[in-house]
Amino acid sequence: MSQPETTDTETESTFLDNIEFLTGKNPNLGSFLLVVGMVTCVFIALFQFTLPTPISYLLTAGVLFVTVLSAIFAFLLDSLDYFERDTTTTTSESDDHRTTARPWVPAEKASAPLPPLLNFDAELRAYADMYDGDLPKEFDPFISDYLRLKTNTRNRTTIASDLRADLNPIGALFEDGTEGDRIYEDISQRLFRYIGGRETLLTLNRIEFYDEDGNEVDVDIIDDQLARAELSITNEGEATEVEAVISLYDEANSVISSHTYTEGVVSPGTTKDIDTEIFVPSNAERADATIRG
Repeated sequence: MSQPETTDTETESTFLDNIEFLTGKNPNLGSFLLVVGMVTCVFIALFQFTLPTPISYLLTAGVLFVTVLSAIFAFLLDSLDYFERDTTTTTSESDDHRTTARPWVPAEKASAPLPPLLNFDAELRAYADMYDGDLPKEFDPFISDYLRLKTNTRNRTTIASDLRADLNPIGALFEDGTEGDRIYEDISQRLFRYIGGRETLLTLNRIEFYDEDGNEVDVDIIDDQLARAELSITNEGEATEVEAVISLYDEANSVISSHTYTEGVVSPGTTKDIDTEIFVPSNAERADATIRG
């Protein structure tokens, strides 16, 4: 089943390689558009200052038309990930990577940071040890998409879905209850959790209140005073801006006040503490906090 996919990939790669004479080696979208804009300005100036009015207007319109076509062409190439792609990668990489000590490590391109939830390096090392470093071909699609995940910060949810599908042939290699099956289940659950949504990857570890003397107390002890609240948040997903909402409840479990605090960007795999002041009314009996990204 992998043969048609390989053929399509080779065809696309050949097409993109054939237009390299237009963009140069290791092309960049911004640089390409900048060159198009500069050439456009030069020709418009040349026509406007050297040719009579009717002809200069016609030629200027033609230049602008070509510029628009060039921009459309550039954005089409960008949608195909042509710009800033790794041109050293060959179509034989999929067949040869299993002989590499760590085929899941990008060879030329620096890895984009992965959240811990999607970092499967340790699991792949464990699998490689099981096979003395020579992973079976069933791992090829997973490693290929894992490399794509490491070198691409866009559409990671889509790539994670592809990884989950790539796991199926790997899971079939191991019997239930074995070490290989345990690793497979762990990777699968982490992928499902990541795909499930961004806010589920933010965890509120604790919320604590302190009185004016700095003593940790229950919120119902504080009586019409300014208290200090501490929250601890862990982000297992991508870097995201985090807001924390602290709500205070009365004896009837009704919200009597709610306070929103913006913490800013929390990096992947980090735990951040929020320290803020909050006024606690005398009828406050309990408190809780929610976080959103």
